[in-house]
Amino acid sequence: DVKQDLMPSNCYRTWRRKRNPNMIVTHWDATTSAEKCKRVLQARKISTHFCIDNDGVIHQYVDTNNVAWHARGVNNYSIGIDFSNAYYAKYNKWYEKNGFGERPVLNKSKVHGVRLKPHLGYYRVQIEAYKKLVKVLCEQYNIPVQTPLLENGLADIGVVPEAAKGKYEGIVCHYHLTRNKIDCAGLDLKQIVGQLS
Repeated sequence: DVKQDLMPSNCYRTWRRKRNPNMIVTHWDATTSAEKCKRVLQARKISTHFCIDNDGVIHQYVDTNNVAWHARGVNNYSIGIDFSNAYYAKYNKWYEKNGFGERPVLNKSKVHGVRLKPHLGYYRVQIEAYKKLVKVLCEQYNIPVQTPLLENGLADIGVVPEAAKGKYEGIVCHYHLTRNKIDCAGLDLKQIVGQLS
């Protein structure tokens, strides 16, 4: 399900001609729901195109032909997708109390060569929604269904200079753009891309 829930125009830039993004940038929102994500983004006057809620419902905040402000330096070339994910394992109590069930806790995530403390993962229904959304966007904008890999074929979990400059064509995480970000740690983009190709 896709629910249109557009943000006010002071949170993104209207693009007058046809936009041709070459990259999908994946984030997490560090909040407990798509509704809270939207409130935080609006308060900060920034945006993302989509947020995948805990139940797998996709909330669209910005038309993909407009420029969402989600990843400094590459906004013009990209589409932003957020997972609703509060990150810290202590929030699992909130998810259980609110009827979503326990989230997976990931304890082997590494980003930028650093092992992260255990953190919340992604509901299966969110991953399935993400795959459907990515597939549609890649088809619509002719974005290659690929993600950065190392020479040995393993997933690259560090900064990819080509992506940081907005020149990569494919699907990336925010951590591929800057050492200041760790989202979306533990998201197996290589496996997801393999299932889509």
